[in-house]
Formats: sequence, structure tokens, C-alpha cells
Amino acid sequence: MAGQTEKRKKTGQPIVYGATSDLCVWSRAGVVKPIACLNAFDCLGCTFDQKVQSNFETRPKASASAIADPRPTRMHLLVNQRKCRHMLSGRVTYKLCGHGYDCARCPYDQMLEDTAVMKQLSPPTCENASGFAVARDYYFHPGHTWARVEYGGRIRVGIDDFAMRLFGPQDRIEMPKLGESVGQNRPNAEMSRGTHKAYPLSPVDGKVLAINPKIHGRAETVNDDPYGNGWLMVIQPVKLRDNLKNLLFGAESVAWMDDEASRLATLLSEDSGYKLAATGGEAIRDIFGTMPNANWDQLVQEFLV
Repeated sequence: MAGQTEKRKKTGQPIVYGATSDLCVWSRAGVVKPIACLNAFDCLGCTFDQKVQSNFETRPKASASAIADPRPTRMHLLVNQRKCRHMLSGRVTYKLCGHGYDCARCPYDQMLEDTAVMKQLSPPTCENASGFAVARDYYFHPGHTWARVEYGGRIRVGIDDFAMRLFGPQDRIEMPKLGESVGQNRPNAEMSRGTHKAYPLSPVDGKVLAINPKIHGRAETVNDDPYGNGWLMVIQPVKLRDNLKNLLFGAESVAWMDDEASRLATLLSEDSGYKLAATGGEAIRDIFGTMPNANWDQLVQEFLV
């Protein structure tokens, strides 16, 4: 419940799901004082990373050999350790750099990134909020979509447990094509059940890197496992930190879900007196299909817009 959830303040840096440490790789390498990563370990797109490298590039070199050495700045700084940035961040246990810290051209780096996009997801830890599951360390959009910040700055998104229990199993869920842009607070998918349709809103701005192949032909996967194998797409964000400020996280998301459950219960009880869930239990899996007088369009306007 909300009172049992660990309270975590919005600190300005993304909370990376499953990360063992939030310490910047430059801090782990001993180059800068201990600071938290501000860009979800997307080093190649990090302005702080670029600033650190620029600072060292403009400093006078200590010797003529250093001036003549064409190796990248990271190599000058870390040549004695040669620890891969994924080792410094805690992503892998042990790996030495063999490409002069030129991560953009490193096949090992590319392999890790490609594997992460389509990896099998382990079940997240969830809180029970009035019968609905709220995944810990996920960010929630008020329109009942979620965003999970993953290593490298990529965002995995989906539809939350509340929405899938409310609207029940879908006949089809359509998603954007690879490479298409999506915008925070704009529709990023189409849910269809019979003649009824709904358009969940994107929690972040960015471009679609991957879509979940398990959803095609089996839309009920989202109902079965909304925070795991029922994810919709992976997005490369363009305004990550700004977008996250508009989302709910931690204890705030659990309290919000409790309020949403109360709003729904009030709305439904006005017509039928129906109770969503017993205390401490789960809400039923198909609220719309169970309630004969439920109005699809009204529910969409109340909870998905």
C-alpha cells in the first residue's frame, strides 16, 4: 500500500531500472568527484561526458609524447586500468576495453545494446494499490502508460495494470513503425476491442527503436503481464530528464493509483454499487466486460486522456 512504499524524492537524474549503482563512470574511474549519472548511462549522448573530455583535451599536455599520442582522451585517462565503461558502471562484472574507449565503434558495446532492447524481462517488484499493481522503479503517466528507464538511456514503455484490468483483453493493439517519432501526452498506440477503440498516450518524447513482437496476434499478453513481457515498445528519448518531471514515481505513483481506484469505484457504484476488489485483493481482470452498464467512451475520457 502507499504507506508501506519507500518514499523517494525526484532528484533530477533518471532512476535506471535494475542498475547496481548510479555513480557516473567518470567518478568510478577517479576522474571527477563522486556524482550520480545524469543521463541513464547514455555516455555517447551525455553533455557532461562531452564536457569532461573537452576539459582534458584543452589542458596543456605534460610531455611531448602525450602531444604526439593520437589515442582518444579516455585512453589517456584510463590506460592504466583499461576497464570497460560497462564494467565501471556495474553492468558487467569484468571487461577490459580493447577499442581505445571509442564506444561508438566497439562491437562489444553494440552487442550489449542490441541484446538489451529485446531481452527477456524478469518480473518487477509490485505494490498493491487498491487491487491494482504498481511496478517499483517505473515511471507512470497520468494516462495509465508507464516508462521504464534502462541502461543506455533507452525507455521501455507499456500500459499499466489499471488500464488493462479496466478495459480487459483487447482484440488488437497497433503500434508505431520503427523509426517513427512519438510525443509525450500524444497517442502512441491504438487499442481495439470489438468496435471500441482507445489511444493510450506516450509517456516520453522520442523515436521508436523496437516494438514487442509478442503483441502481434496475441494482444492479451499485455493483460497477462503488463509490466513484463507485455511491454509495447522501446524508445530513444530526446528530452528524458524534462519528460520524467511530468511523470509519477515511487510513493507518489502508488498514492495516485489509490486515488484512481477510488475514482473508478465511485464512477461504477453510481450505476451498480459494484465493488472493485476485496481489501488487500486484486481487482477483476475485465472490469468493462463484467459491468453491463459500463460506458467505454466515458472510461476512456476519465482515465486515458
